[in-house]
Amino acid sequence: MKKTFPFLLLILITVGCKCEETLTVYTLTDQEKTIVPYRLNDVVKWTDDNIGYNGNVIKITDDYAERNRDCDITKFNQRISYISFDDFEYSILLNKNNLSSIDLVVQEIVNSKVTKSFGKSVTLDSFTTIEFNGETYNNSVLLKENVLDGEPFGHLVYSKTNGIEFILFEDGTWYKQVE
Repeated sequence: MKKTFPFLLLILITVGCKCEETLTVYTLTDQEKTIVPYRLNDVVKWTDDNIGYNGNVIKITDDYAERNRDCDITKFNQRISYISFDDFEYSILLNKNNLSSIDLVVQEIVNSKVTKSFGKSVTLDSFTTIEFNGETYNNSVLLKENVLDGEPFGHLVYSKTNGIEFILFEDGTWYKQVE
């Protein structure tokens, strides 16, 4: 009897704690994927006040990530484009983790480490004409750099037509896309 009691208790706990799993899948539509205009091997040209930078779109991934909470499993579609320059890289991430919006995140990567991150939840209707730093950008959104409260931050202008248009860093330096 002493040996069967722990065994029965273990079976009761295993069966009694089972819950019904639910799976939710969020997939980027073809129209949402157009938010990132870059194609593999595209050449991207930027300038600052002194130097021109040429980069290439080196990789585009389109896969699913998963999040588990108790018995709820959520799979969300992620599309990431990578632009590589000589000394740094930029990644553009679209993350669909709900029905109403998409997370748009642009990250600067130096030596395999994220050094800057700009982001915002957007919809297809979020893109409009904006004025920033004395210039007008069509079909665009303004992303704010993600920093701790009270720290200075930069801004990034992103358009569905041209991708990263302009980056103004917190120290006043900048990159601007050129054709």
